[in-house]
Amino acid sequence: MSPLDRLPELIGAANIVAIGENNHHIREFGAFRDRLLRVLVTELGFRAIAFESGFAEGRLVDAWIHGAPGEVAEIARDGFTFSLGDSAEMHTMLTWMREHNAAGGDLRYAGLDVPSSAGSPLPALRAVREYLLDADPGALSLVDNAIAATEPYSAVSSALAPARYQQFGERDRATAALTVLVAHLESTGPVLRRGGDDLAHAVALHHARGALRVDTYLREVLDAMNGTATPVQGASRDTYMAQSVRLAREVWPDRKLVLMLHNGHLQRTPSSLIPGVTNAPVGAHLAAEFGDDYFALALTGGTGHTTGLRPDPAARLGFQVYEEELGAPEPGSVEELLAGHEEGVLDLRPLRADADRPHGIRHAHLTVQTDVANAFDALVYFPRQSACSV
Repeated sequence: MSPLDRLPELIGAANIVAIGENNHHIREFGAFRDRLLRVLVTELGFRAIAFESGFAEGRLVDAWIHGAPGEVAEIARDGFTFSLGDSAEMHTMLTWMREHNAAGGDLRYAGLDVPSSAGSPLPALRAVREYLLDADPGALSLVDNAIAATEPYSAVSSALAPARYQQFGERDRATAALTVLVAHLESTGPVLRRGGDDLAHAVALHHARGALRVDTYLREVLDAMNGTATPVQGASRDTYMAQSVRLAREVWPDRKLVLMLHNGHLQRTPSSLIPGVTNAPVGAHLAAEFGDDYFALALTGGTGHTTGLRPDPAARLGFQVYEEELGAPEPGSVEELLAGHEEGVLDLRPLRADADRPHGIRHAHLTVQTDVANAFDALVYFPRQSACSV
């Protein structure tokens, strides 16, 4: 273990740095991410941040940190999905980003994830429709068909949408309408971009892909619930978030990029959260494409409390966040290895050849089996973790 001020040395020349967390809504992780973001921006020259939150909703956040009106709590509520902006720690981070830009900085923000907390394609489809109104009005029927086909299962989040999707008898019609829309935008790009806005078309296409990925994600959820998932399963949210990173690199080629994701999304290796089912998280895509230019930093805690989600149809997003106590670190886990240590950072790369390296890490209230040293480049450990107030 090393002091946290050694992190810039460990990050080195990487241009994409992902900062994780073993669960959402954890106070220590939110406060640390805020601290590290400031170091990355002010000392290492990072000028863009992308978050595990809706790409469609992220426009609101980017506008606000560049001076658009609104209160931070309002922007954090409406500009982030899954309630990930609702903590005091996130409000502090967003306020600093706005103040940094007001003082002459140039920090950009983007969401990475599918829209509407993975419950509905509609925010993305509305953005596509807005683009087509001017760029290709003859194709409006395609997006209107997609909206009409997906409205019956759309919900405020993935807490409610899977049940609606399972009961919806015309799933294939919805998937087909979304696929036709994506295919049209892919095919017509060279025509629509001529004399137009290349960025606007790229963003509209990405919105369309996000809408399709909500649909395929819900199919994957049903397969997991019904026990019909294939041994190597698609991971539509992760695939889309990796595509969002590629788009950010295309749009901001000269900006070093900070990502904020769950550990399970940013890990460099395939993931098996469900026994017998493996998929590729965001980090596996990025590690394959960017190699050592991608730095994956996990965050975890030894004892304390974590959070869980329970369905609540009356809640704003269809779920409530609740607090629960962590169990003791499991044998063979990285938390067991680090028990008794103070807060610090562990460079995992030298452990990759160690036969006794840890093969488990906390994931919410569970411990998932993974080769920790190969899944991440480094890990920040907190002796205790606690739930945010959300």
